[in-house]
Amino acid sequence: MKTFPDLVHRSLDAMFAIDGNQRVVVWNQACEDLTGISAAQAIGSHCNELLHGHEPSGRPFCRKNCPLNRLSQGGPPPPNFAMRISGKGGDTIQLNVGTMLMPSPAEGEWMVVHVMRRGHSKPSPDWFERDDPANTIAGNAQAQADNARGSHGLGLMTEREREILRLLTHGLATDSISAHLHISTTTVRNHIQRLMAKLNVHSRIEAVNHAHRHQLV
Repeated sequence: MKTFPDLVHRSLDAMFAIDGNQRVVVWNQACEDLTGISAAQAIGSHCNELLHGHEPSGRPFCRKNCPLNRLSQGGPPPPNFAMRISGKGGDTIQLNVGTMLMPSPAEGEWMVVHVMRRGHSKPSPDWFERDDPANTIAGNAQAQADNARGSHGLGLMTEREREILRLLTHGLATDSISAHLHISTTTVRNHIQRLMAKLNVHSRIEAVNHAHRHQLV
């Protein structure tokens, strides 16, 4: 059975995960290709010391005790945000960075997963600067709304779509699901497209993340 790190390593997007101490625990090949930093160098290091990311304005973004690290205790992730880093050849790379949570081996903790794609995104400074209790309450309300949407998505799925979602969380690829269920690969892809639409996600990894976060499988 494949694990979440297996799924990350198979992704064409640059993806890495950090633990509650802001140390890198997963670093895929696409990250190596993008940054020139090998997995051997990255694993166990603090992410801010590796990336030295900054906002398009030039203000430093990556730092110790980054607000994103608080997500290891749970909560809704921020919208995609813009960040710049130095790439493999030393050139500055403009990134669109997404964040999601996956279960961690540490009890009561989440792995914070970053997905880095070349491109532009609007910065979301309000999310990164919210520290007061009112904003925490707003965040909890958002999390409850997310849970409601997740439950609603599950209710809309057919039994076959639920079964395929469960197999996706086990790391099975399209051809393996096809063989396991004795249906064509085209049918599997159609089911996956429909279940992603019902869960309001845009990739298989996001579907797996959604399933884990909302305990759908």
